[in-house]
Amino acid sequence: MADTKRVIAACALAWALPGAGHFYLGRRTKAAVFFTLVVATFLIGLGLHGRVYLAEADQPLSYLATFANLALGPLDLLGRVISYDRVIYSFPSEMDQVAYHQIGDLRRERILSVTHEYGTTFILTAGLMNILLILDAFDVGIGRKR
Repeated sequence: MADTKRVIAACALAWALPGAGHFYLGRRTKAAVFFTLVVATFLIGLGLHGRVYLAEADQPLSYLATFANLALGPLDLLGRVISYDRVIYSFPSEMDQVAYHQIGDLRRERILSVTHEYGTTFILTAGLMNILLILDAFDVGIGRKR
């Protein structure tokens, strides 16, 4: 029978730092490989001028992309500061003219880079990989996977 607190701790650690859940569960080599893979993918994405997504009411799929970014845990905060000079999760409404134009200008600067779409895809991929790692840590923690 799985120890619930241990499983929750492994999943929380896996969210907070890619590979940390596996490290906690004693899978040290896998943890190092997973950490390197997810962090390298995220950093390559930032290096290619990718950006993390903002939720926008008129673009429903942006909520899914924002969720994938959130799966990176604290790395998502870093991505938001690099992308938008602040931690922000939704595109400002037109009511807040200053923020609306600031965020819009920052987006346009990144979009002008020819590697922007590749970078954004790398960042999304890093988040999606970390979701899989959290689920894998859960499976290992409950004993479903050896």
